[in-house]
Amino acid sequence: MGTNWRYVEARTGRTVNEKTVLNALAQADAVFVGEQHNDPQTHLVEFWLWQQLAGRWRDRAALAMEMLERDGQKPLDDYLAGRIDEPTFRKSANFWKTYDTDYRAMVEDARKRRAPVVGSNAPQVVVRKVGREGLAALTDADKTYLAWPVLAPEGDDYHKRFVAIMNEGAAHGGRAMSVEQIGRTYQAQCVRDQAMADAVAKTLDAGKRVMHVNGSFHSDAGLGTVQRLLWLRPRTRVALVKCHAVTEPTRADVSKLATEADWLVIVPSTPE
Repeated sequence: MGTNWRYVEARTGRTVNEKTVLNALAQADAVFVGEQHNDPQTHLVEFWLWQQLAGRWRDRAALAMEMLERDGQKPLDDYLAGRIDEPTFRKSANFWKTYDTDYRAMVEDARKRRAPVVGSNAPQVVVRKVGREGLAALTDADKTYLAWPVLAPEGDDYHKRFVAIMNEGAAHGGRAMSVEQIGRTYQAQCVRDQAMADAVAKTLDAGKRVMHVNGSFHSDAGLGTVQRLLWLRPRTRVALVKCHAVTEPTRADVSKLATEADWLVIVPSTPE
């Protein structure tokens, strides 16, 4: 735990201790940890949470990650089982460029515990194809690592949030996108969410309890990946954690985050 981290019950805004958060999370079947990809402190939070939950869940613990893709599961399994070494594993799967600094420690800890690690994300080659051409362009081969069909409903809360984010980026100097481009990009987002939800559901069906690490947009307000998991497994006990980096955690106003998660971990926006 970080000395300047603040734990908050999102619904009430009440600051609590770490034991309160961990006791609640340990009761869930699936814990979604929403991170800020570019903030080092949020990666420390998720590593700490993984260690704590794995210690409580013991042989039922499983780690699932947006940062590893489903078509790389076999080499990942082979590495975890000791059938191949790490260099061979890294040649056989796609890695985020920040894997070494942000995510490797969790994978290595799971390996030591003999806990499964699940690459939950859709293959990037497929995601990019949908972003360029839309869902209709996918072939049967493209769908191999997807949970099909992928629904991309428009007009619901998640779609509205996504469009707002796209338009906000353009308003702040980002590339302006046409309505059609935003539509395809949203479909690609839904491909990711559906693949991740399916991966978590299958891991739960195998008798495990799962901590899933993802960018916070995928789990904020119980939408995105979380919503799709509950479509697949309506009775799943889900807990949501949102890591939020600010300049002064102890003084931050978190009222606007009340509906974004069950628990907030407020961390300093620069490393301790």
